Amino acid sequence: MTERETTPHPLHTPAKAGSGVADDGRGDRTEGNGPRPTGSGREEIYLKGIGVSPGIAIAKAMVLESQSILVRRNDLPANAVEPEIARFREAVQLSKTQLLAVKQRLAEDVGLEHAYIFDAHLTMLDDLTFTGQVENRIRSELVNAEHALHDTIRHFTGFFATIDDPLIRERGSDINDVGNRILLNLAGERRRSLANLEFEAAIVAKDLAPSDTATMNRRKVRGLVTMVGGKTSHSAIMARALEIPAVVGVDGLLDVVRNGDAIILDGLHGDVVVRPSNDTFQRYLERQRRYKYFERELLRGIELPTITTDGYTMRIAANIELMQEISSVTLYRARGIGLYRTEFLFMNRAVLPSEDEQYETYTQLVKAIQPDPVVIRTLDLGGDKFLSSFSMPKGVKGLSGLRAIRLSLSQVDMFKAQLRAILRASAHGNAKIMFPMISGVGELKAAKEVLESAKEDLTRAGIAFGANVPLGVMIEVPSAAVAADILAREVDFFSIGSNDLIQYTLAIDRISEEVAYLYEPLHPAVLRLIRHVIDVAHRQGIWVAMCGEMASDPTAAVVLLGMGLDEMSMNPVSIPRIKRVIRSVSFQECADLAEEVLLSSTAQEAQDLIRRRIGGRLVDAVGAPEQ
Repeated sequence: MTERETTPHPLHTPAKAGSGVADDGRGDRTEGNGPRPTGSGREEIYLKGIGVSPGIAIAKAMVLESQSILVRRNDLPANAVEPEIARFREAVQLSKTQLLAVKQRLAEDVGLEHAYIFDAHLTMLDDLTFTGQVENRIRSELVNAEHALHDTIRHFTGFFATIDDPLIRERGSDINDVGNRILLNLAGERRRSLANLEFEAAIVAKDLAPSDTATMNRRKVRGLVTMVGGKTSHSAIMARALEIPAVVGVDGLLDVVRNGDAIILDGLHGDVVVRPSNDTFQRYLERQRRYKYFERELLRGIELPTITTDGYTMRIAANIELMQEISSVTLYRARGIGLYRTEFLFMNRAVLPSEDEQYETYTQLVKAIQPDPVVIRTLDLGGDKFLSSFSMPKGVKGLSGLRAIRLSLSQVDMFKAQLRAILRASAHGNAKIMFPMISGVGELKAAKEVLESAKEDLTRAGIAFGANVPLGVMIEVPSAAVAADILAREVDFFSIGSNDLIQYTLAIDRISEEVAYLYEPLHPAVLRLIRHVIDVAHRQGIWVAMCGEMASDPTAAVVLLGMGLDEMSMNPVSIPRIKRVIRSVSFQECADLAEEVLLSSTAQEAQDLIRRRIGGRLVDAVGAPEQ
């Protein structure tokens, strides 16, 4: 018999009781409910979520109950207000102490490059817009600190819940986490930690805070699965950093999973199997073995150039948003940074970063990456993102409102300061400037005028900057794609933002459950727009990159390659797979495939065609059969 036929199902054995959940701030330990044996006669259940950290986990479930505090309103006499505010400030200070301890522990465990996650939380505790509102409520409403804090948390998390962009929407969980930490300290409650797990488990929860993932025992946690979250949530970022398989956004998860249930997580495809049958277990065990083999193979080939079998070179770059991600850019051998999101310099703070502060950050970045280029995108803020986590100007509403380049043009001093900082940094490395969400040549020319003014400022001041810093624009709205031939006369390069281009072209909200199924990168309209952009750009003699999620999808990547795309930029962890699939194909077969795909009537038809032509090589690239 084969090994697959004889491997026993280990998850049908009882798990050891006792979760060993401990406090993360003061070292006191509390016991949680330990897992119990899987009940007999309970059928397996398949659930679907978002795969955010690749790998397959096979383990028993440890369900984390939400840690909440019952908040009651207590009216205060006037003479009790200041003592109540002092009590609140003590809880805030204790929260800082705890977070600094967790940050230090994480830095020692996985390195400083991932401990940055707690900087945003620490900044919130110092942000008077947040803590000041709590104190103002205590004073004006004459209520206890718990009630004032609870109402403030609801106010800010309610705002973030209305945000369209998932990247920033998920930052609302930061406010909730910080606020709940203060609440627990006000109540004298111990905060849970996963530091002292006594058995190997897959953690199952509604959500996981950064402190949950930062303090967990990496030797015991086999996987993570949550009901909420997305690819850019802190739990997803931490899972990838710790190389733990993770699935988020699983509807109905806590309705069907119990402590001790056998569970399988596929962090690549987003699949979750609860109480798997022996056949299912054997199938996923084989996938797990195969995945681990391919991971080793992918890393062994990471040094190889990204060249097709007939000699065509594709440039692979990385998308990053934080300086600490530079280590991943180096690890996966990216050819520079195709998208640096500068908005994270401006978020979770009460005041704008100065020009000098920005200059120091951009300079550090270009020096670390040189001689490869760094594409620095100017602020993509507004509507779904704004300078402080806790404030928004009037008129900033929605994805089609005052945002990105429109907001920058309305705040010229802020915009020019950023441009001066980037220009100054360009004297130290290979920097490029990119404007987001350009909808037409009028906006582009207005932005270029501000750029020229910034150059004049530096020249008058005798400050050095790069003489010929390349300028590009993001093509992420249909008007820019259709008018790409006009825009191409004004810039040095394009970068296609496929996420928004798909969303705007198909008139859907990609995070809406009701219409998410319509989000189709291979939709004929999307493919034709992309082909048009590439063709007209090349006719004008400029190069074209893609920095959206579509570039990191092996199925789409072969079509983009065939269309003549010059650069693909993606999350660093996706680079090995895309490199592998590109090295497995010829440019000519991808060009022929692209022509056929462009004749497809539907996205499904296009996908079926791609799989028929090169499906086996796509499987080799992802390390597991596509589903």
